[in-house]
Amino acid sequence: MGGWMALAAIILLGARHGRYKNDGRITAHPPSSIPFLALGSWILIVGWFGFNVMSAQRLDAISGLVAINSLMAMVGGTIAAKVAGKDDPGFLHNGPLASLVAICAGSDVVHPLGAFFIGISAGIIFVKLFTYTQNKLRVDDVLGVWPLHGVCGAFGGLAVGIFGQQWLGGMGGVSLISQFLGTVLAIVIALAGGFLVYGLLKVLMGIRLTEEEEFNGADLSIHRISANSEENTF
Repeated sequence: MGGWMALAAIILLGARHGRYKNDGRITAHPPSSIPFLALGSWILIVGWFGFNVMSAQRLDAISGLVAINSLMAMVGGTIAAKVAGKDDPGFLHNGPLASLVAICAGSDVVHPLGAFFIGISAGIIFVKLFTYTQNKLRVDDVLGVWPLHGVCGAFGGLAVGIFGQQWLGGMGGVSLISQFLGTVLAIVIALAGGFLVYGLLKVLMGIRLTEEEEFNGADLSIHRISANSEENTF
């Protein structure tokens, strides 16, 4: 749901200054640090196993299937993002996160091969949709939050109803119709809540920096400290 709430915030916030030119050109804004991007991604990946496996909340309820499916999905998403993203480091390190988001809903019911396919699909979805969102829709989702958390999460919710079926090696007890209705309801609630909350914030106090503050960066403009010292800038 967070990815869909973020979409509402992104639409209300608008694109960064100078991102889209009047003549149709798009100005590139590369990541500030590829090593930190990779570090952040892999911290999340390692932590995801604790989060996903321990969602059981009790030691005696831990499922090895959840751990294996998380791993299989991550592998599939990494490979898919590397190929579909043509070795772009941003896609390469976000692909596994997209796949881990997608497998959350079905990690305890799908077969490991099903998890692998879900991961591959999520990796491709993220790469293609991030590019389409930025270049065609011109929605300046800087971190790809909507395609990664929103769309891949929704895809994962639907995938449970397919790959969780016993005839595909799943544990059974799932319904595609139920998953579809639940996913759509979650999206509607998230979008409505996002537009309501961020719409009120935009009216009451504003939600974006000035052009000068944006140029300097939020670290300096708000927190009064640089994210990287000059000698340690990658």
